[in-house]
Amino acid sequence: MEGTIAMLLENTILSAVVRLLLAAVLGGLIGMERATKGRAAGMRTHILVSVGAAMTVLVGMYAAENLGMDSDPMRLSAQVISGIGFLGGGMILVRGRTRITGLTTAAGLWTTAAIGLAIGVGYYWAALAGAALVLVTNVILPPLERGRKLTKDVIYAELNDESAINGFLDQMKVAYEIDSVRVQAAKSGLPGHIGFELEVPADSRQKTEEIYTEIRQLPYVAFAMEQNY
Repeated sequence: MEGTIAMLLENTILSAVVRLLLAAVLGGLIGMERATKGRAAGMRTHILVSVGAAMTVLVGMYAAENLGMDSDPMRLSAQVISGIGFLGGGMILVRGRTRITGLTTAAGLWTTAAIGLAIGVGYYWAALAGAALVLVTNVILPPLERGRKLTKDVIYAELNDESAINGFLDQMKVAYEIDSVRVQAAKSGLPGHIGFELEVPADSRQKTEEIYTEIRQLPYVAFAMEQNY
């Protein structure tokens, strides 16, 4: 057992193959979980990121130990952490002014790269622990968040009576705890109309649909709807 561990810690052809295979397996496990949730960065993307990161470390170590190059073998690997940000950035989408998606996948790609680096340098236990924590985070924690609204919805309401503005805003704050309001030109283009964007608090006790349905009943509200961008 000790001999096997010592062999895996050496920079040999066999240990390099084992490290790359382990990087592919751990990256694949993380990517498989993402793929089951329909994310763009699935199993193949995570495998390539993990294997590529491990390969970068191995190349740096080989150049320093076998080719006699006077350089820090980790310097090349350090660029992986910053470079993976460009790939992760492509996963993040901004939907409207308050909704952002893809952050978990982007963070997972960045962490997968770090796991690949750990495997490449031979820090197996840290890589295994890191992969386990990523899977636990992605599989166990989402149900705990489910049911909680983590983003703010936006309602567009258009008033047809400018004299009712103050009363309308006071009612929004008292009845629905809405205190974030943006004034904009009326979408209808009708004279005397004024538009408002109302941010529904993430912890609102009422559903957004219920709120704008009730707002529509106000005599001075021409119409109200959930804002789509």
